[in-house]
Amino acid sequence: MAMDVAAQRVGLGGVVLISLPEQERRVEATVVREVDRTDTVVRATLRVRGREDFRKEWPLGELVTVVRGP
Repeated sequence: MAMDVAAQRVGLGGVVLISLPEQERRVEATVVREVDRTDTVVRATLRVRGREDFRKEWPLGELVTVVRGP
């Protein structure tokens, strides 16, 4: 069951739904490194099948859809 949670609750091993520019639908991405949290943003390294790992940044408090937790 997917849940919308504040970005600061995203953790290593979690699976989130994200939008990619070349995709029509949101895709599942796995958090593959420790999450970096500051006073204003949350940064995570994500892995999507068939792509190189990349960093995603969310403002603190933004809602993120989590499919599976760590």
